[in-house]
Amino acid sequence: MVHASAYKDPHHVMLFFEEISCPEDNKQCLTDRIGYYNDLKNNGKVVISGNFWNQDKNFVIVSVSDDNELVQIIENDPAVKQKVLELVKAMPF
Repeated sequence: MVHASAYKDPHHVMLFFEEISCPEDNKQCLTDRIGYYNDLKNNGKVVISGNFWNQDKNFVIVSVSDDNELVQIIENDPAVKQKVLELVKAMPF
């Protein structure tokens, strides 16, 4: 994971995820993931999320106060926990 430690103040990070297992077998996990990010959005932590058209990749832009919060968000992602998706890039800005 790319650490955003150069960013001492609250900042945004764009997270890119890629499928590593068949989502058809993990529909509940993906449903849980949608709920997870909706909850974060309601708490002001997710700016936007979506999928890349015709690709097995998606992205989430989160607003975090520090690296620890970023790591918590990623590690608590249901699809990451179930090894359905993996983080392939984190771009702080």
